[in-house]
Amino acid sequence: MSAGSIALLALLALVGFWVLGAYNRLVRLRNAAVEAWAPIDAQLRRRQALAFELAELLAGEDEMRDEVGRTTLQTVVAATRQAQAAADHAQVRPSKAGAIQSLSLAEQVLEGALRPLRVVIGSRPALLADAALAERLQAALQGLHEADAQLAFVRRMFNDAVRAYNGALHEMPTRVVAGAFGFRPAAPLQQASPERGPESQLMSTFGP
Repeated sequence: MSAGSIALLALLALVGFWVLGAYNRLVRLRNAAVEAWAPIDAQLRRRQALAFELAELLAGEDEMRDEVGRTTLQTVVAATRQAQAAADHAQVRPSKAGAIQSLSLAEQVLEGALRPLRVVIGSRPALLADAALAERLQAALQGLHEADAQLAFVRRMFNDAVRAYNGALHEMPTRVVAGAFGFRPAAPLQQASPERGPESQLMSTFGP
């Protein structure tokens, strides 16, 4: 075997090892993003369950039987179901950009439905006349507040993992390996948290 053939084989071996290393790195970074999704999913499910609980608590109340009350509750229920469907899809493939983008939109719609519900609760003191109902409303609203806070924390962890993975995808020459093996960019989960000011005022109506 000639010296040129040996050099060529050595070069091919080096390229092969580099390709394998680049591939394994991309897999590792993608898996890190997938693993970071589990705590997000848990908080999303908790938030959705609490949204349903709020709607169910208020559905039978006389104060919510006017057009504004009924429409507000119907909007919350519809938005929560949409968010649940989007979460189900994202849970299967959290590294798929389209699934996460759809979920981000669904969560924004849900928050857009919850915001007026908070306003309605705060503007109708008669809802708080029943001590048992007021206590359950307070617990659900406090649960939403806590879920939002936890979601903000775990969202940062997931988005950091997504940024690391996407950054590797765009590096050269790793980008060549990503294209050859079908790696696709992931998407961060966009924030859909409520404004803290109005909610803090609402929570204060329940007393200490």
